[in-house]
Amino acid sequence: METADNENERRVVSEFFEELRDTASALQVLLGNMRSRSVTAEEGLATLKREASNLRSQAQALSLPLIKLVTHRLDEYVGELHSVGPAELDEIQVFIDRIEKLADGEGAADADMPAMVRSLPAKRTADVDFGPIEKKNVEVLLVVPEKAMSRIVERELAACGYRTSVVRDPFAALETVVHSKPDLVVASMELGVLTGVDLGSALAAMPVTQGIPFAVLTSYTWGHPKLAGLPPRAALIRKGPQFGDDLAESLARFNIT
Repeated sequence: METADNENERRVVSEFFEELRDTASALQVLLGNMRSRSVTAEEGLATLKREASNLRSQAQALSLPLIKLVTHRLDEYVGELHSVGPAELDEIQVFIDRIEKLADGEGAADADMPAMVRSLPAKRTADVDFGPIEKKNVEVLLVVPEKAMSRIVERELAACGYRTSVVRDPFAALETVVHSKPDLVVASMELGVLTGVDLGSALAAMPVTQGIPFAVLTSYTWGHPKLAGLPPRAALIRKGPQFGDDLAESLARFNIT
């Protein structure tokens, strides 16, 4: 017999999917209006950012891993845009098409989630202009609460052509790593309740994630007591003048090219 809690959860999920379908349909219309210029790029982008943020917030409260990942990536993608043209509209279309399929019940097996996430357009890191860069199918997850610091790391990785995504919360990071299987996880030492050492140790302890390269971003150097317990395989990326060299060394160490 279905419990009241299960019935309530089922109702909440059903309502979310109904709203997801309505929002995806409305965004399809919006993209069409932006292409025909019956809606200005500025107005359309503002609406896209608002709706993407709402979808991401709603999805985070539910046990729907793939929808969480896709709405997170859409929010990141549009959040970085200061303007939108035909190329950006085409890439946003990919997100909306995928969300429509998810709303209609077309999901993916756990093993297929990483490939599906990588099929989504990579966000265009703001303020990065290094000329022609070869885009690589390399996913780096940043678990960095500080926005300024995450921006610095993203710029360096974008210069290498790598895809990045940022998660601020270490508990959300655990779920994200399990389902998206990034090629590298870079975590700040200070993550609130947990530390970068805690997160690295947790990932190293789970068979499903223990093979994923991990690096801690910190001002500490090797031998510091707070780094005790860091898995031996983990790398250290120090803040300050050594940052660029440490990042390059970590990428080379894990054979990430």
